[in-house]
Amino acid sequence: MDERAIPRRAWNRLTLYGQRTRTRTLIRRWFSSAGGRSAIYGTVRIRVAGTATVGDHLVIEGYDAKVSIKVARGATLSIADDVYLNGGVSIEVYHEVRIGSNVLMAPYSSIIDDALHEVEPGAPRFKGPVVVGSNVWLGRNVAVLPGVTIGDGSVVGANSVVTRDIPPACFAAGVPARVVRKLELADGWVRR
Repeated sequence: MDERAIPRRAWNRLTLYGQRTRTRTLIRRWFSSAGGRSAIYGTVRIRVAGTATVGDHLVIEGYDAKVSIKVARGATLSIADDVYLNGGVSIEVYHEVRIGSNVLMAPYSSIIDDALHEVEPGAPRFKGPVVVGSNVWLGRNVAVLPGVTIGDGSVVGANSVVTRDIPPACFAAGVPARVVRKLELADGWVRR
C-alpha cells in the first residue's frame, strides 16, 4: 500500500466528518424540524424568522453560486424528502411555500410568494401560497411567482417564468410558462 494513501484516506474521513457535523449544526439552527441524511456544500445564506421544516435528505450545493433561503417572520416554509437545491437557488417566503418530495431545482431557479411591491395602486401582493408538487424539476433560471401551484411530476424548462398553475405531469416552458406537452410517467417513477 502506498504510504501517501493512508494520510489521504484519513483526511477524507475527517473532511467527511467535518461536513456532516457542519450540516447537522446548520440544519438544527435554521429548521424547526428536520430529517436526517442532509448535506450542505459551499456557500449558503439562510435566514429564518418564521417556521421552516425539512424532510429527510435535503442537499444544498452552493459551490458555484450562493444558495439563499429567506423565511420572514410569521411565514412558513415546508420542504419534503429528497430535495436538491443547486447553486444560485433563491427561495423567499413571506407567507407560505410548500415543496414536495423528489424536487430538483437547477442553478439560479427561484421561488417567491409575495410581489413585495404593488404593480398598481390597490393591486394584491399576496395571491396565495406557492406549492411545488412532488417529483418536479425546475430548470435553470426558472422563476416561480406568487400564488402558483406546480403539479406532481411536472418539468419547467430553462429560463421560464411561472405565473399560472401548471397541471400534473406536464412539460411547461416560456415567458410566461405554458404547457408544451403532457409527460408519460410510469407509476412510482421518481425523478433523479
